Amino acid sequence: MLRGKITFFAILLAFLAYPFLVFAQADFNPHFIISDEETQDSRSWTRGDIQNFLDSKGSYLRQLVTPDFTGAVKTAADIIYDAAQNYQINPKVLLVTLQKEQSLITDDAPTQKQLDWATGYAVCDSCSMTDPGIQSHKGFGMQVDNAAGVLRWYYDNKDKSFVKKKDIPTRIDNQEVVPQSWATAFLYTYTPHLHGNQNFWRIWQTWFSQVYPNGSLLQSASSTEVWLIQNGARRKFASRTALITRADPRLVVMVPDIELNNYQLGPEISFPNYSLLKTPATTYLLDYDTLRPFASDEVVRKLGYNPQEIIEVNDADLAGYVTGLVITASTTAPHGVVYQITDLNNAYYLLKDNILTPIPEAKMVEVNFKNLEIEKHKLKDLAQYEIADLPVKFTDGTLLQIKDSNLIYVVDKGQKRRIADHETFKALGYKKSNIIPVALVTAMNIPEGEPLFLNSSLLSAKNKFLGDSLAPVRDAFATKIPAYLVAEYPSGRILAGKNIDIPRPIASLTKILTAYEALNQNFSFTKATVYSKDKFASYDNPLKLVNGEKINNKDLLNVMLVGSVNNVARMVAQNTGLTEETFVKDVNRRLEDWGADYTDITDVTGLDAGNKSTPRDLLKIFTKVLSDEQILKALSQTSYYFKEMVDKNGQRSHTVKNTNQLFSVAGRGYKILASKTGYTDEAGAVMLMLVQSRKNVKQQYIIITMGNNNRAKRFAEPNKLAEWSLKASATVASVK
Repeated sequence: MLRGKITFFAILLAFLAYPFLVFAQADFNPHFIISDEETQDSRSWTRGDIQNFLDSKGSYLRQLVTPDFTGAVKTAADIIYDAAQNYQINPKVLLVTLQKEQSLITDDAPTQKQLDWATGYAVCDSCSMTDPGIQSHKGFGMQVDNAAGVLRWYYDNKDKSFVKKKDIPTRIDNQEVVPQSWATAFLYTYTPHLHGNQNFWRIWQTWFSQVYPNGSLLQSASSTEVWLIQNGARRKFASRTALITRADPRLVVMVPDIELNNYQLGPEISFPNYSLLKTPATTYLLDYDTLRPFASDEVVRKLGYNPQEIIEVNDADLAGYVTGLVITASTTAPHGVVYQITDLNNAYYLLKDNILTPIPEAKMVEVNFKNLEIEKHKLKDLAQYEIADLPVKFTDGTLLQIKDSNLIYVVDKGQKRRIADHETFKALGYKKSNIIPVALVTAMNIPEGEPLFLNSSLLSAKNKFLGDSLAPVRDAFATKIPAYLVAEYPSGRILAGKNIDIPRPIASLTKILTAYEALNQNFSFTKATVYSKDKFASYDNPLKLVNGEKINNKDLLNVMLVGSVNNVARMVAQNTGLTEETFVKDVNRRLEDWGADYTDITDVTGLDAGNKSTPRDLLKIFTKVLSDEQILKALSQTSYYFKEMVDKNGQRSHTVKNTNQLFSVAGRGYKILASKTGYTDEAGAVMLMLVQSRKNVKQQYIIITMGNNNRAKRFAEPNKLAEWSLKASATVASVK
């Protein structure tokens, strides 16, 4: 016993003298470069995301304005985005291709030749660049369109003889490659070289692939399946039993579907750990991924295993497992047992195959050996066993925190990787409750790997509203209103809703978007607008404005939002210097960038029935718009008073009132922080409200109602929904 302890600490001290090891990136797998799902995820990034990425890299492309394939002059970000959408190809694939071929993402001063042949399309060693056919593909816009187009063409023409095939061996640089995805096969068709495609993979891994540590347990939001990340592959647990006997379900983290597809498919984990598996020739004990053969059936019985638990299998069932040590009649605890030494400060040891291995942290017993028995013994009971030189290691995927420090690590391939920051920890789906506090000496005994940073692709996915989830939403509130939604603010977690993905006319809710777009264009509070009936007239004119009357822009914005005045909305939009038509196009482009896919704006007032959205989209829109303090302030007012700067008809002073009658309802359990109503015959009554509990300022909810045809009682149901939201608990959350 003493020998074991001395050896352990001697090795620990020796370890401290060595520099920490460096974590090595996963090796390039020529058979699997990228998944088809990832390649065709055309909606992964918006125009704005692409532009922000180019800005972050300091790329020359961030400011490039050049013709697209039709000759229309556009920004590089627009060209990339449009090509991605036209051919349903991930814009990130195009960005990687631009870098792989001409380093255009990181080069801040490329040559014209680099731009002309940006994606390497039609470029080859034997090609004459003066050939008119080759010249037709010249130019940045043409190159990007061609690169996206040919990938789509490959998908549509898989049967063509020269297109390389999934699961069919092909020779690449004298090496046999068996593509495990169509996308991988197409990359070799586009660039028939290992080096070029390894470069593609390297760039993709660096920029866009969030590689979870070995041992991570992942589950997508759309499925109940749990996967183990192991050596760059994902392995599905075939059953709940297989999961709980090999891992801790509490460590499962939810990830976007697309993230799982970054990993090639590994063998399924079919059998529970410590299963007894019998072929016609041999009986085995399954020890994780190792098959331990029993010397004989008599040994199985002698060691106390239950013959009724034996699972009959064939050789194919055991493919992929490695064979371990033979279990004989003299083998002690082949599956392991934990010893707690009561007269040695309750220290823990793992007994397995007649060897005792020190367990340096008591918490490790729960983490590593939760399915093993714990036996209490005296020190004298250990004399018969050999003591291992090195202690037990934490299993991969374990979260560690050094006591009395803020440093948090995850174990990956036996190394500890520092989690870079709180944002990374949160976005990766980790939970504080799963962190294991360890002593400094324990942590120092674990080699240091590379820090774990958050990849931009996962950050983008995690930043999406919880309301974006495709999980079913409960209709937890009884109402005759055709559509409603209640969500926490600002997270967007939907508590309840009905028909939240069906587009409906939004009436004057449109004016919120008009206000936001104007403030992000050239609309200035230091300027004023002169009324012209020819330019701004609407069907109504509640302010009785006449030609030549001048109003400060700040007043216009407040009047539009508080009083919902239609001709004023037109004044706000056109004061930006844009035509109303161009203004509306810009609004729709912004909505596209926000991912409000089912929202369309056709005029700036909301009078047109073509202004449509869904409750889910409105949740996203309202949350973004409320980030503007001017809009938030305007929407919180019960009335607004102003004077015209120039009056022509003797009606200089005006007061407009908020149409939301709930402002005046006494005894409400909530405070209205922002509100906008609307009504047309086509839309019925619509309403957006941000409310806050009077008892708890942290309780804030967004209330959305649409399609209410009972105009006389259009405030009754929103009021009930607001009161209901204050009492709603996690039991009425969106996921059933």
